[in-house]
Amino acid sequence: MMNKRPRHINRSQRLFIELGTPLLLEAKPAERSATSQLIGMQVGSYLIVQLTENNWMQTRLSSGEMLSAKYVLSDDVFEFKTQVIRIIEDPDYLLFLDYPDVVESCNIRSEKRVKCFLPVKMTLDTFCLKGIIVNINPNGCLCMVDSDPFPDPCTFEYLNLSLPYGQSETLTIKADIRSIRKKGTQTSIGLMFHNLDGFSKNVLSALVPALKI
Repeated sequence: MMNKRPRHINRSQRLFIELGTPLLLEAKPAERSATSQLIGMQVGSYLIVQLTENNWMQTRLSSGEMLSAKYVLSDDVFEFKTQVIRIIEDPDYLLFLDYPDVVESCNIRSEKRVKCFLPVKMTLDTFCLKGIIVNINPNGCLCMVDSDPFPDPCTFEYLNLSLPYGQSETLTIKADIRSIRKKGTQTSIGLMFHNLDGFSKNVLSALVPALKI
């Protein structure tokens, strides 16, 4: 059997994405799109992603098919185009995808986030969690919480944020949960504020002077 010639690896093409990162694979029609998990790569050559049996049956992908893949990194959404180059069903449901030439940010955030460090208490029904707001804009914020287990957000329409200010005052803001990511016992929660009134905007501007509301 002829040995394959070793491929030159251009390290500048290295994707800064950790193994285990969820990838959304978008196919056509959209009903065939499904999530997967990055489990390996050969830099400059291919990516290896794993699907669950249900997702595998949902996508029914074939070799040569073109896909769009999306993933989240540092609270930004990135996207690249790729092609299925090989399919394996045993012992796991695996796809080998063509290594992307270009990765683009497709973050649709309308306002730049301002870094901050604000202690906050989050209330979800009977759950009460303490955390830190690490960045914020007029539309929402990102909170970090050390809590395990974290309550299932699908059972809640919104949560309440309580931020201390002044000597003994507390500002309460209602917010929708837009994203949750867990790593060990730490959870990051992306939130979108409900309509802020003038008083809430003034307090937030005082707590984070760089925030322009």
